[in-house]
Amino acid sequence: MRKTIANHALLVSLNVGKPQMTKTDSQATGIVKNALNAEKESGHFRKEMYPKRLVEPINSVERAARKYMQTVAYPWNRGELILPSPRFMVFAAEMAKYELGFDQGVTAFQQNWVNVQTEAKAIQGDMYDAQDYPDVTEIRRRFRFEVSYRPITDVGDFRLHLQDEEFSLLKAKVSEQAQSNIEELMAEPLRRLRDVVSRLHDTAGKGERAVLNPRTGKTEVKPPIFRDTVCENIIHEINLLSDFAAIMPENIVQLANEAAAKIPSADMLRNSQAVRTKTVENTAGLLDAINSLLEE
Repeated sequence: MRKTIANHALLVSLNVGKPQMTKTDSQATGIVKNALNAEKESGHFRKEMYPKRLVEPINSVERAARKYMQTVAYPWNRGELILPSPRFMVFAAEMAKYELGFDQGVTAFQQNWVNVQTEAKAIQGDMYDAQDYPDVTEIRRRFRFEVSYRPITDVGDFRLHLQDEEFSLLKAKVSEQAQSNIEELMAEPLRRLRDVVSRLHDTAGKGERAVLNPRTGKTEVKPPIFRDTVCENIIHEINLLSDFAAIMPENIVQLANEAAAKIPSADMLRNSQAVRTKTVENTAGLLDAINSLLEE
């Protein structure tokens, strides 16, 4: 089978819908402009429609879902991310959990509608207008959490619907955009790997700490603090890159394998100055190699 991105990945996106969260208040805008002697075009006063603390459980689920997506996929184009096909089942299961959490948050928000209105009125004061809000029976319909999946389209799929001249123009445009997306796909794993390797390099290079033992009153020398994530994050990025190995340039895959072989565990770093010294040397070499590839 031909080694193409379409055979090894798919595009994913998250679309979240909510009721109108803010609204321009004409009366407040006029009062502010008059008080400050401001021109008509100077701006508008927008009021928050809902108490932030009551909407936060819903917003926090959305933020967590988007953060998860960014850790298991690479940016592609306009809100879409490219996900390795081998990760689809796990990804779909995780996103289903976030969707459930979102729906539970919406249910709680709907059931708390009286308090939502009471707090909104208290916060907005004279700006509050009950007519600004949907009926409680409508509120759930205003919320939406949709995960979209689509294949990476081959420009040839459009041929049946276009004249030859139109198809040639589309092919040129799509090819230009695809080339830009592919260049970004090649660079993004290296940038992400550089970030986490750089963090390990800096941490491993820290000196030992003088810590006062509260029980003995004596000063003790301890190694730098190494959180497990300083190494785990590198392995995570290497594993994600490896899922794209079939379509990545050989030198990028080779670099990822090199990095995997040179990353010690956090326990090894905590327990050995020699390991820390070697890690500083190894990560410096990896960073030079990553930067060199990014400059090509």
